[in-house]
Amino acid sequence: MIRARLVETPLPAGSRDPQVLISWILDSLGLVRSRGDSKSAAEGLGGINKIMSQCFMTNPKSGWTASEISDITGISSTGVHHQLVKLSDSGLLSRRSIGGKRTYMINGGSFSNAAEIIGTNSLVIIRQRLRILVEHVSDSSERMVVKGEEESLPFRIDIVGLTPKMIDDELVQLSIDLGFSGDRIRLGDNLHVELLKVLARSNKPLGINDLMEETGGSRARVGRILDRMRCAGLLERAVVASRLDVDIFSGLLRQYRARGVDWLVGRGGLSRLPKKVRESLIEDLEKGSHTLEKMSDSTGDLTINEKRVMLNMLGGRVPLGYRVTGSTGEDVMRSILIGMERVISRITTISSRLDDVISKLD
Repeated sequence: MIRARLVETPLPAGSRDPQVLISWILDSLGLVRSRGDSKSAAEGLGGINKIMSQCFMTNPKSGWTASEISDITGISSTGVHHQLVKLSDSGLLSRRSIGGKRTYMINGGSFSNAAEIIGTNSLVIIRQRLRILVEHVSDSSERMVVKGEEESLPFRIDIVGLTPKMIDDELVQLSIDLGFSGDRIRLGDNLHVELLKVLARSNKPLGINDLMEETGGSRARVGRILDRMRCAGLLERAVVASRLDVDIFSGLLRQYRARGVDWLVGRGGLSRLPKKVRESLIEDLEKGSHTLEKMSDSTGDLTINEKRVMLNMLGGRVPLGYRVTGSTGEDVMRSILIGMERVISRITTISSRLDDVISKLD
């Protein structure tokens, strides 16, 4: 059974240093804890890097036992076993028993072959397992009316093959296996799946306050779970259109009372609006008849983007909410697969480069 984590990390631009390349591959498979920004790959060389560089990279087609690896690297047998389990579960290594001894080698005899095996298996597993999620996403053309935010988040998702049931609820098990509950799994704490269910059936973006109210989760915990789901391509952020008018109404009234009409027309941005809209807003403010309904009527012909600019000029923050990344469950699955394919393609490219470097060192 494969158990892998795909993590989008910056490419080692043009590097042909084998230590840099293997460190990048291990990072992209989520096999190495963060070394910190101040440490290079060499400075952060840990047990798993030593095992790969001092054993498997010397001859990818050779088999190694745990005791041989321990002798060469100086890592304890327990430490070696722990790292070999992680490497095997990820698909980077294969293992078999020869003469009563468990022997390990690079899967397929090369890093590029291993990357192909990892990529193929990961995509098959995720397609199979996401069928449960597809069934829970309500179809809604209304959900995607407002354009999503163009945000660049590093892709990250856990891939776990289906195992005998630990939990009766298949959606809870899937959410845990995809990594949405975090690294410290607490059985019975289903905030992650409650958020998933609320968002899967919603036909509009939901703000974090709405989600906190629906699930009873704290802002910090809800925010962390939402970020994990966004990194996996399951969620995206979009403007909560129903909140825009409310925030613009409040902003106009606040700035008029604090700074007056001249500021609103100048630095407040009303001069950017069509004359009819601007004059209607100013007239209502000066007569004391500024209401949400009147303001909504006055700005009714403005686009979402024009209202965003208006709110920003008034010193407000655009209200963003969360939604699943498609009108249907199939669309959501496609969004997740696009991120996976991008990471797999990068891993394949760097693995081929590492094979080429190793072949020239022989």
